[in-house]
Amino acid sequence: MVDIAAVFGLLGSITAASLFFPQVWASYKTKQTHDLSWFLIIVGMLNGFFWVVYGLFRADPFIYITNIVLFIGAFLLMLLKRIYG
Repeated sequence: MVDIAAVFGLLGSITAASLFFPQVWASYKTKQTHDLSWFLIIVGMLNGFFWVVYGLFRADPFIYITNIVLFIGAFLLMLLKRIYG
């Protein structure tokens, strides 16, 4: 029997984790980041960090693994903004 809650949790995790990567790819390809907001990037990193800590306290891999990936995406975007912005 398929656990429908786990399926939705997995789908939510995948979509949340991939949130920043399309912008990371576009910024890398175009070498342009001047239109990106530092505020958005910093809030994205803080969001990922806080959720990772929460997920670790709850021992919930859906939460902490998803947000480790999300944090990495925001961090890469910050690096690209610093390099190209």
